[in-house]
Amino acid sequence: MGPVRHWKTLALRLWRVALLAAAVVAIRRAQQTEMAELTVERVRDFFPAAAVLMPQNGMQMVKDGSGITLGHVMQTSPEADDIIGYAGPTNTLIALDSRGKVLGLRILHSGDTTDHVAEVVGERSFFKQFTNKKPAEVANLRVDGVSGATLTSSAIAEGVLRRLGKSATTSLRFPDAITLDEVKKIEPQAAKLRESTTHPGSQEVLDVTGETIALAVRTAPASDGIVGYKGPSDTFMLMDASGSTLRGIALRRSYDTEQYVGYVTGDPAFLKTFDGMALEQIANIDFAEAGVEGVSGATQTSYGIAEGVRVRAQSLIKEKEAKRGWWTRIRWRWQDTGHVAIIAAAFAMAFTRLRGIAWCRHGHHALLVLYGGFIAGEMLSQGLLVGWAAHGTPWRNAQGLVLLAAVALLGPVFTSKQLYCHHICPHGALQQLVARRLRFQWSPSKPVERVLTKLPFLLLAFVLLSVAIALPLNLNALEPFDAYVFRVAGWASIAIAVGGLLWSLVTPLAYCRFGCPTGALFKLLRFTGDADRFGTRDWLAALCVAGVLLLAGG
Repeated sequence: MGPVRHWKTLALRLWRVALLAAAVVAIRRAQQTEMAELTVERVRDFFPAAAVLMPQNGMQMVKDGSGITLGHVMQTSPEADDIIGYAGPTNTLIALDSRGKVLGLRILHSGDTTDHVAEVVGERSFFKQFTNKKPAEVANLRVDGVSGATLTSSAIAEGVLRRLGKSATTSLRFPDAITLDEVKKIEPQAAKLRESTTHPGSQEVLDVTGETIALAVRTAPASDGIVGYKGPSDTFMLMDASGSTLRGIALRRSYDTEQYVGYVTGDPAFLKTFDGMALEQIANIDFAEAGVEGVSGATQTSYGIAEGVRVRAQSLIKEKEAKRGWWTRIRWRWQDTGHVAIIAAAFAMAFTRLRGIAWCRHGHHALLVLYGGFIAGEMLSQGLLVGWAAHGTPWRNAQGLVLLAAVALLGPVFTSKQLYCHHICPHGALQQLVARRLRFQWSPSKPVERVLTKLPFLLLAFVLLSVAIALPLNLNALEPFDAYVFRVAGWASIAIAVGGLLWSLVTPLAYCRFGCPTGALFKLLRFTGDADRFGTRDWLAALCVAGVLLLAGG
């Protein structure tokens, strides 16, 4: 191949990759969503007497007709918009009662696939895991996902945990932030307070030169659920500049008995109990072994305050751990290991002589159907790819599936082989296994075949159009892939799967050839060899993408 021809083929390949990128941009613009507007009617399931919603600390207070606060509501969007389930993020309503405990959850909007979301909604035990818990408790909760919709339910849970983790820095019982005057009582050099970027809900203490000399922390809301004699207390904790050692404490406010609170504040020895202790030492302290004694006459009140300091130290340590590098938040699943193995097997079948050995080829097809289809149940589809284009990929939760998509999309461009359709897709493999099993076979005439082979491309164009005009369409219902996951499968997917397989008994690979829009996408991207030219398919694809961009822009 001459240098000119080499550059032409490279340019053609890059053009198709650029067209794919443009399609992603077009879909993202068309699918932009805004945070749902909450109305009184939407929260009455949780608060039947609700009359008005009022903003407060990033949430909304729910009040009745007489002005009494019934509770609070919040949404996981936009904080959790980057948490992708199977195909997109989910915006969840969180309702808190007047005590600050989770009353219930409701899905307001989801960019995930309809069938997966429906499976989660139908699993009431999933939502009950969060109820009757305070934000600080929920933030540390280990949530069980929903079988058949693991990625979707895990993303919903992660969004709720993140949103409540943020709200865990705001106390409903003790809403007042630490003031400079409070800090000066322990640190006279304090000149200014600044919100800390490393410790949520805490403030950096600056001297007159602007240098950070300490960290101002309070025990609320972590201590809101710790009752001394009659109520919880909020305690000010002055840490060193690194936030690793406690320098002193002071009681800010308490719902406990006034007389007992006075006994505690009047006992300087008790207030110096934790002075000079490292955060880890406080978090793991055993009061009896450490010889910590309560205040005479106010034992329960003083122990409640001490327990609040210990609990806050534990939460500070967890916050530090949560600030570790992004790679520590990546979760590798057994399905991801399986996807990597499937990709390796696909390359072996595509680029070696193994595909010419009948038993090896049939064994590979059976493996794809059993593992890829019925066990893992994670296949590429228009619903999945459009969801990823609109909202991003679940690279933290499903790396193997993302890698599978990368191979499927880029493989045809740079290897000239349909790696996914021929060597990875479970439904394609099942069609291979049933091909020519009947004596009777039927092939359409040439004119009919020319019409039929255009149907997948027309379906692909229809998908783009539906995205551009925001048509409320379940894209997974256009393809058969959900049929392999029985718990989430709709009747349309099952009908397409069964019908396509029956047709494949008499016409080999009938669905792949005449019905699959996802396969059509891979065919549009495929570089077919040195004779490949910029042709009609490229022009039509470009026009479709341009149309989506124009409609999305309008």
